[in-house]
Amino acid sequence: MISTSHTEQAFSRRHQERESQRVLMKRLFLLVFPFCLMTTILGRIGRIFGAHEGTTQSAYAEAKASAYAALGYAFHA
Repeated sequence: MISTSHTEQAFSRRHQERESQRVLMKRLFLLVFPFCLMTTILGRIGRIFGAHEGTTQSAYAEAKASAYAALGYAFHA
C-alpha cells in the first residue's frame, strides 16, 4: 500500500528536479546566447560581402533558435 505522504514526497521531488532543470536551462541559455548572436551577426556581415542570400528571420530570432537547439542537444544527450 502506498501512503499519501510517499506520493506527495515523490511529486515534490519531481517538481524540484524540473524547477532546477528550468533554472539550469535559463543559465545556460544566457551563457550560450551571446555566442550564437555574435556568430549570426558575423555570418550576416559575411553574406553582405559574399554571395547574397535572402533571410527571413531577424538576427535575434536566428541566434535564439540556434541557442535553444544547442541546449536541446545538451539536455537530451
